Amino acid sequence: MPKNQAPKEKEEITSKLQKLTADFLISYNIKKKPVLVAVSGGVDSVTLLHILSALQKDFNLEIKVIHLNHNWRGEESVRDFEFVQDLASNMGLEFYGETLDLDIKKTELSARDERYAFFERALQKFETDVCFLAHNKNDNAETLIYRVIKGTGPSGLASIPACRAPYYRPMLNFSRQEIEEYALAVGLKFRVDSSNDDTNYKRNFIRKNILPEMEKINKNAVDSINSLIKLSFERNEILEEYLKSVEKSVFEEGSENFSHKKPTIKRDEFLALKEPLQREIISRYFKGILKNRDFKNIVKIQNFIKENENSTLSINADSFLRVLRGSVFLYKKEAQRNDGAVFEQKDQNNNLFGQKCQTSQKGRGAGYSGQNKEEI
Repeated sequence: MPKNQAPKEKEEITSKLQKLTADFLISYNIKKKPVLVAVSGGVDSVTLLHILSALQKDFNLEIKVIHLNHNWRGEESVRDFEFVQDLASNMGLEFYGETLDLDIKKTELSARDERYAFFERALQKFETDVCFLAHNKNDNAETLIYRVIKGTGPSGLASIPACRAPYYRPMLNFSRQEIEEYALAVGLKFRVDSSNDDTNYKRNFIRKNILPEMEKINKNAVDSINSLIKLSFERNEILEEYLKSVEKSVFEEGSENFSHKKPTIKRDEFLALKEPLQREIISRYFKGILKNRDFKNIVKIQNFIKENENSTLSINADSFLRVLRGSVFLYKKEAQRNDGAVFEQKDQNNNLFGQKCQTSQKGRGAGYSGQNKEEI
């Protein structure tokens, strides 16, 4: 934490961050409504809550403080919950919190999924469409590094968006140091998560081990990475307009009649595209369906479409990609027997819907459709 701030420095940092947040609210026209503020109890979210409460009257906001106890750290997690609850009470703000069951899988991914499910419940409870999150400039840089290491495409370089309704992140342009300076300037109390020091968590490893090494090369590494993020976001906005026109040419109009609500792809038109453009279309098509849209999986789907005219590719537990008579489309299996054989819906011409047709594990029975089936 920064120390020994002069009065002028305190005034400058509080004025700066409050003004930037006010500008953010204006840019997204957030006013005269209930809003949620997700508060973990750490310095980032407590600072965000303080800033928004300072702007509450100017923007006529009804602030609701929400907190999810992941139940990972025993008594420490309970104290975090109580701290946020007391903080809201002392500020005269409504509080809503939940505690997860102990048997929830303790991984970063499952924690994120549970957290956003909680946010959705809170949004419904308070009948609002705004939830503020306290991600900052350092978080953005760390997320980008993580994505690059794990594998990402150009769109992934945009990292964390400032707004993806109903989630808004007013502090993405604030550095962690600025947030800590603000907290010190106004005398905020906050909780310190002991698991932040555990480098077994990938984000902590990046924060504590990788970023400091990068800052040896460039002390402004976080700012440089965020500049790349901004440029990538702008590039994505330009590309989005072009890709929409391409999708219009390769998707069959009015064909969104399958379980995933995805249109049918016209195979010949798709294959006429340049290969990098094919991969981009695939990545967009499988958003929300294929959890890991890395280069390897995208290429596998691309090759499957290219190399097959009558075949099925398993995408996940219940989703399949079908190539048939010049069309490519997604569908869900109807059921699966205990022995693992899949019941699929087909008619006598091998189309979807119509009579049920089953496969046999012991050989090709009368109902065998004859198409190839792969898995991704």
